[in-house]
Amino acid sequence: MRKVLGLLAAVALCLPVGVISAGSAGAANTVLPKCKTLTGTQTYKPGLPPVSSNKLVKPVTTTNALIKGCVGGGITSGKSSGSLKATTGTNCKKLIADTGKPGKPTPAKITWSNGQTSTVSNTITVTGSTPTALKAKLVTKYTGGLGKGKTVTAQILATPNKGYCTSAPLNKVTFKSTSIK
Repeated sequence: MRKVLGLLAAVALCLPVGVISAGSAGAANTVLPKCKTLTGTQTYKPGLPPVSSNKLVKPVTTTNALIKGCVGGGITSGKSSGSLKATTGTNCKKLIADTGKPGKPTPAKITWSNGQTSTVSNTITVTGSTPTALKAKLVTKYTGGLGKGKTVTAQILATPNKGYCTSAPLNKVTFKSTSIK
C-alpha cells in the first residue's frame, strides 16, 4: 500500500552512516571514513495490524544494519543493531496518519571494523514511494565517539513484507541506501 509511508519512522532506530574523509595513515583515526552502502533489516514483533483492523500493538522493533565499502582511517565497515519497545499502541492506520512527519530522534551505536565506536541520533522522514518500496531521508547526527559533531544524510529505499498493511501485518522491512552524503 503506497500510502503507508510512515512505517519508516522506526527504521531510524539503528541506521547510522558515515561519509566524512578519514585522517592520515599512521595517525589515530579521529574522523569518519567515507562509506558507500548501508543495508539492513527491521522486524516488528508483533507485526502491525493491517488497515482493516482497529487493534493496537506495542511491538518490539529490532534493527540490524551494516555499513560497507568504507575507506579511510583503517575502517572498512561498521555495524549496528538494537531493539526498541513501543510505549504506545500502533497499527498501520496510525502509520498512515503520520505520513510525511519526521520521526522522533532515536539513539544508536555504531561499532566500526577497527574497534572504534560512534553514538548517534537518527531522524527519518518518508519522502515518497514506488509500488513496492518506500523512500526516506535519514539524517544521522554523531553525538559521541568517532565523528562527534558531524551530520550525515542518506537516502533510503525500504521494501516491506508482501501484503504489508493490506492483506498482512507489517512484520519486516529490508532497506538499503541509494546515496550517502
